[in-house]
Amino acid sequence: MVTGTKTTEEKIYQVLRDAILNADLPPGQQLKESLLAETFGVSRTPIRTVFQRLKFDSLIELKPKRGAFVYCPSPSEAEQIFEMRQLLEPRAIELAAIHATDIELQKMQHFLEEERILIKDKSFHKSLVATKNFHISIVEASRNLFLIESLRKMITLSHIILTFYDASEHKEANAIDEHAELFEAVQNRQPESAKALAVHHVNSIQNDIDFSKEYSHSVPIAKIVNKYI
Repeated sequence: MVTGTKTTEEKIYQVLRDAILNADLPPGQQLKESLLAETFGVSRTPIRTVFQRLKFDSLIELKPKRGAFVYCPSPSEAEQIFEMRQLLEPRAIELAAIHATDIELQKMQHFLEEERILIKDKSFHKSLVATKNFHISIVEASRNLFLIESLRKMITLSHIILTFYDASEHKEANAIDEHAELFEAVQNRQPESAKALAVHHVNSIQNDIDFSKEYSHSVPIAKIVNKYI
C-alpha cells in the first residue's frame, strides 16, 4: 500500500497517466480495480472514476466483463490515424502560417526548446510530451475549430504510439530538426512551405515507428505505483 493515508483521486489519475506515458505500464497491461484500490489505500469508487478519465484520454480501454487494460493503437489503427493526420495536419499548419499571433509563436518556440533540452538530456519519453504539445500548439493557431478538435485526438493517439514504439535518440534527433523547420516556416509566414514540410514530417513519423517491439509481459502494479508516489 502507498505510504500514508488515502490518496486523492487526482493523484491516482496523475500516477497512472504518467506511468502509462512513460511506458512503465505497457500496452495490454491489466489494471485491476481491487489491486489498485489496495495499493492506493482507497475504495474502488475513485479507481473507477480515474478509469473513465484515462479512457477519455485514450490511455486505457475498458472491456466488458474483463476490466481495464492499457491501450495502444494496433498497427492497422495506427495506419488509419496517420492517414487522418496526413489529410488534415498539413492544412492546419498552412493556416497557422497565416494566422499565428506572436503569443502563439512564442508558445510553439517554448515547446520546441523544451523538446530540445529533454532530448539533449536523453529524457526521450518526456520529450515526447513536448513534441505533442508543439504539434498541438501549431494546430491551435489554425483558427479552424473542427481541424483542431480532430487533430488534437489524432496527435494524442500518435503520442501514445510513439511512447511505446519510438523513443530512440536517433529518431528524436531527426524529429527536432524537422520541427525547427516547421516552426521557421510558420514564423516566417510561408504557408506553402509549411504545408509541404508537414506532409514530409507526418510521413517521417509514420515510417520510423517500429511495431516489432513486443509487450507481452505484465509488470507488478504496486511496484510501479510506488515509483511515482
